[in-house]
Amino acid sequence: MYNVLIAFGIATATFLVGALAFGPFAGILPALIVFVAAQFVLGRRSGTAIQAEVAGVEPLLRDRKLDEAVALLRGVQQRWGRWQFLLDAQIEAQLGVLDYLQRKYDEAAPKLLAGGKGPFTWTAFGRNPLALAMLACIHYRQGRKDEAWTTFQQASEASGTEVIVYQVWATLLSRDGKRAEALAAVARGLAAHDKNAALLDLQTRLANDRRVEVKEFGQAWYQFFPEDALLEQVMTGRKGPTPTGVPQRPQAPRIGARHAPRR
Repeated sequence: MYNVLIAFGIATATFLVGALAFGPFAGILPALIVFVAAQFVLGRRSGTAIQAEVAGVEPLLRDRKLDEAVALLRGVQQRWGRWQFLLDAQIEAQLGVLDYLQRKYDEAAPKLLAGGKGPFTWTAFGRNPLALAMLACIHYRQGRKDEAWTTFQQASEASGTEVIVYQVWATLLSRDGKRAEALAAVARGLAAHDKNAALLDLQTRLANDRRVEVKEFGQAWYQFFPEDALLEQVMTGRKGPTPTGVPQRPQAPRIGARHAPRR
């Protein structure tokens, strides 16, 4: 946020100089150019620093050092949260994901809510679809079905390219005996992702009242239901201990990625 305020201050000064020298309209265009340029430079500077720090999370997750990963993320949040727009929400969402994967649902819910809603809760701007979808799954797990469907709706409004949001939403509706609503959720996904093969296959299965094979969704499904991965290992006879609720290969958070410099 400080980056935005600094850029705005520089742009305001530019506008005043132009307005005083050449008239009120003369300062508008230079001010806009300066604002964009200042925001780019400041965002690139802080984004590069954030990415360098967050890079340390991946090896910690790989080694199951979750407490150290959480401490590192909290440190980044404290140092940079007031500087980088949306960073606080991104980190809260990632911390919520870590709690969710450990089945600490009561601890995960407020973090996922804070990270998923975005800075302007009355709009879809800045919403994190995966965080909201996980929050919806918590509602579903704990018997709050109406809240789950409402939260999935909010997640779908910010889904972008996240097809898995529609897949999880429709699958849970189907399991709850709401086939018509499940088909409507898939149709909504197809409206956003025209001719998507995975959604078309899911639509066909639901329309023909066939069983939904969640393993065909790939690893994305197991982010929401990690216990299914354990069950599949047991059923297929795979061996090797897996900590409860923690995925085999946890992914490092993509924090500040949209602000990092392009290469």
